[in-house]
Amino acid sequence: MTRAYLAVLAALILAVACAPVGRGSPQPADPMATAMLMAVNAARAEPRACGAEAFPAAPPLRLNARLSVAAQAHSEDMRAMGALTHTGSDGSDVVRRAERQGYAWSRLAENVAWGYEDVPGVVAGWLGSPGHCRNIMSADHVELGVGRAGAYWTQVFGAPR
Repeated sequence: MTRAYLAVLAALILAVACAPVGRGSPQPADPMATAMLMAVNAARAEPRACGAEAFPAAPPLRLNARLSVAAQAHSEDMRAMGALTHTGSDGSDVVRRAERQGYAWSRLAENVAWGYEDVPGVVAGWLGSPGHCRNIMSADHVELGVGRAGAYWTQVFGAPR
């Protein structure tokens, strides 16, 4: 790694660790969420092929507390159901779950996964799947929420209105 890359990475870590998440709601950064944000932003920093579709590098995302609450609730719901699904036990989808948390959105997308033990593994799995990779690389998304319950993982990508 180059010194410039390491300096940018260190600045990003410091900014994420000290920055409030969401809008106007300072909260301590969750270590898993911070690791996920760093891994996703590292992936977005490089041009990438998602299946047959090529993506240029995309700007970094920022954590959003409302999206993280929606993602965490969905991970917990999947764990309780024992099922990997984009549909909640109450029939909800990502739109409904984000709106329940008061997220006013113009764009939303969701990645779910099961069976991974750590952030690098689940992000690698998502990057190996064209649809999930597309969600990660989309420049239309500017915010990220993350959740994990046991081996169930959720990412919610958004852009506010």
